[in-house]
Amino acid sequence: GSRMLRPPVGVALLGFVALMAGFAYLIVGLRYSGYVVFGRGDIGEGLLLWGLLTLLVGIMFFVAAFALWATQPWGWLFAHFLAIFGLIDAVFVMLANNSLTDGLAVALFPLLVLWYLNDREVKGAFGLDVRPPSGV
Repeated sequence: GSRMLRPPVGVALLGFVALMAGFAYLIVGLRYSGYVVFGRGDIGEGLLLWGLLTLLVGIMFFVAAFALWATQPWGWLFAHFLAIFGLIDAVFVMLANNSLTDGLAVALFPLLVLWYLNDREVKGAFGLDVRPPSGV
């Protein structure tokens, strides 16, 4: 149905963060693709594909932001997908910078998102099954 619930504060916040992440990914994607170069322009050809993928992720974050604000069940699933992508991205950051700290810093937000999305009240806001665990 087309129920217009006001999203929980955390979901609204998540939508806003997704929007900001979308902007960040767009900027990085353009930079990697060589369209917007800050400083020296020797980023390298090999990053074009990664840049375009990053652009795509940026666009997906915009879509996710609006899906979250509308508490669409697919928005909940989509946020999971993006969080998992974020974890994969964290592994790349860790390897690229040869730094566990950098990798963990990048992984922190996606992990927080996954934890938050699986909160019972949050799942309820998206109209997802929130039966109490059996035996309660």
